[in-house]
Amino acid sequence: MQNTHYENERPPLASQLFDNRPSFVEAMKRFPQCMPLIPLLRKEGVAVEQELARFQEQAARFPQRHRQLAAIRYYLHFAIWECERVWRHRHVGITNYATLLDEIERWRFEFNQWVCFVTFNYDPMLDITMQEVLRFGIQDLNSYVSHENYMLIKLHGSTNWGRELNITASPQQFSHQRLIEEADKLPERITDRYRIVTSHPMWMEGEKLVFPALSIPVEKKDEFSCPEAHVEVLKKMIPHVRKILTVGWRATEDKFLNLLFSNLNTTAPPDLMIVSGDVGGATETLNNLTTAGQTHGLRFSRKAEPIIDGFTGLIRRLGQLEGFLRDTAAAAFRG
Repeated sequence: MQNTHYENERPPLASQLFDNRPSFVEAMKRFPQCMPLIPLLRKEGVAVEQELARFQEQAARFPQRHRQLAAIRYYLHFAIWECERVWRHRHVGITNYATLLDEIERWRFEFNQWVCFVTFNYDPMLDITMQEVLRFGIQDLNSYVSHENYMLIKLHGSTNWGRELNITASPQQFSHQRLIEEADKLPERITDRYRIVTSHPMWMEGEKLVFPALSIPVEKKDEFSCPEAHVEVLKKMIPHVRKILTVGWRATEDKFLNLLFSNLNTTAPPDLMIVSGDVGGATETLNNLTTAGQTHGLRFSRKAEPIIDGFTGLIRRLGQLEGFLRDTAAAAFRG
């Protein structure tokens, strides 16, 4: 039997972002502008990402939506930051991430490979585990893409990333609540200068005003919230990709799918392995990837048997992952 208390501490899936967890409710109360939207996001049968997309469309005609969606960004930043902090204290480093990274590093070292992680999660669990297991040092945003053997691309941003604001007034005159209240004026003030932040809720880092660098989780998710330099590095390395492992990903992000399939090598297409929580999820991911591939004239070289009992199922079946990684690996040596 699952421990409900522990489950309430676990970082949420997209469908769980606005659950009635005590910690989430406390976070919502910090950003009251988002409150009118919460019951709509909790309605039975409602797809959170579709509902948020509808709110974004309404903002063009209803300025109040700008403030409400800014409060949603702050809520996500704060709630997931706190959730990850509590969860890290609970698991004390014993995670599926650590085991997976250790297995990938063993393969990478033996076959002289390089690895790129692309994640749409906001939390820094992968970042932290990469530092602990792989000695992947992160000093600034450039660190994510400048290591010799690994890179980490967080296309939808991170709870500890902020975007600097071009505001001439003294930062001390602002607060996160004032930034939310002036959200309809922020689009022209938010810059493409990203920085790692150390406090939550963020509003000022050093002498700079900052706004959460998080993509609102809307259907299709066409907004990237990461430095353009990260996207350019990703674009350059995609043609060299020979193995694609997906974990808990539905493959609904049109912008990323177009970036991926526009740059994959069609003469030497990659192998594919899908990890999902159930058969339906694995089928959806495969169908979405297959459709996107066909649009760009690409078919996967091989498709491994999917794992359909989630991340934990992958860890229980590391031999299956080992076989997927090592199959034809000799033909993909670096150098």
